[in-house]
Amino acid sequence: MFEQLSGSFGKYLGFKITDEVTGEDVHQIGQMMAETIAKSGRIRILIEIVGFRHMEPEALIEKVKFAREHATDIERMAVLSDRVWIKSWVKVGGLLALVTHTEVEHFERAEIEAAWEWLAR
Repeated sequence: MFEQLSGSFGKYLGFKITDEVTGEDVHQIGQMMAETIAKSGRIRILIEIVGFRHMEPEALIEKVKFAREHATDIERMAVLSDRVWIKSWVKVGGLLALVTHTEVEHFERAEIEAAWEWLAR
């Protein structure tokens, strides 16, 4: 399940991810991102992860499709989570910046303002 965050505007998109992520969720997020890329060029995104438990296989397929098509269209990504394993995942994912040129940074959930500020730099 996801919701778009109210701080989203222009090339800045924010999403809150909770519980289970479905293929339809990833498809809808991908459509929003693709529309923003078409209007604004490279985008910057904030993803707040709350209580994430499961991702459907279809969601992973949708994610891979989007990543293949738009890998270089994401300029920066801020990931907010209080879970240690997600912080570790973000560090590993940051290595992908060598290929995609996407800067990735982890923030605690209480640091949401700092995350938006980092995206704006």
